[in-house]
Amino acid sequence: MNSTSCLFQFLVLLLTLIVAPGANGQESPIRALLITGGGWHDYDSQKQLLTEGIKERLGDGIEWTIIHEDEGAPGHQVSVLKQENWSEDYDVVVHNTGYARVRDSDFVARFVEHHKGTPAVLIHAAIQSYRFAEPADPWFAFVGLQSMVSEDPGQIEIENVNQSHPVMEDIPEMFVMSEDEVYITEKIWGDITLQARTYGEETQEYQPVTWTHEADSTRVFATTLGHSNETFRQEEFLTMVANGILWAVGRR
Repeated sequence: MNSTSCLFQFLVLLLTLIVAPGANGQESPIRALLITGGGWHDYDSQKQLLTEGIKERLGDGIEWTIIHEDEGAPGHQVSVLKQENWSEDYDVVVHNTGYARVRDSDFVARFVEHHKGTPAVLIHAAIQSYRFAEPADPWFAFVGLQSMVSEDPGQIEIENVNQSHPVMEDIPEMFVMSEDEVYITEKIWGDITLQARTYGEETQEYQPVTWTHEADSTRVFATTLGHSNETFRQEEFLTMVANGILWAVGRR
C-alpha cells in the first residue's frame, strides 16, 4: 500500500471519529439540568418521580444534574442562575419551580439572556414563576405565555389538539388528570404552537395546557400540568414531557 492510500484511509478514519454521534453509532446522552424548589408544591418527591419516569422512557439516553434550592421559599434566587453562561454545559434545562415571589427584574432578565441557545422544558409553576418581577417581560416572552392565576385544583380533562406533532403523537386524543390546575391565560407572547388544551370552568373558555415555541431561536416546551405528585405518576404526562425533551434538543 503506497503512502497516498495510507493517508487517505487515515483521513477517512479520522473523519468517521469526528462525525460519529457516539460509541456504536449511538447518540450521546442528553445532558439535562433540572432546576427545582420554591413554594406550594412537593418538589422533593416530584424531582424523583420526574427523573425516574423520564429515565424509564429514555433509558441511558439522558443524564440528570439536579439543583434543588430553598424548598418552601418562593422568593429565592437560584444560585446557578446568577452565573454568566450558566446553561452552556447542558443540552436542555428543565424548570419545575415555584419562585413566583422573585421580584428582581434584573436577575430575571440576566438569567433569561444566558439561557438563550439552550433548550428549555417548563413544568407547571415554572410558568408562573418570576411573574411579580417588574417587569417580568423577558420571562413571559421566553415562556410564550403569561399566566398570573389558576383555577382551583381538581380533575381536568385534556384535549390533544395536535396529534401529528412529535410531542403529542403518542398521546391519546382525550385524557384525564386526576388532580391538577387550569392556568388562566392573560396574554400570549409571540407565536406559540398549541399542543393541548382544557376547558376552564371559571373562565368558561379553553385554556392552553401544552405548547411549543422558539424564543430567540431557543426551543421551548411548556406544560401547565404538574400541580400534584399524582400527575408525575401519570403515563400521559411523563410521555409528553419525555417527548418534549427530545423535541427541544432536536431528537424528535
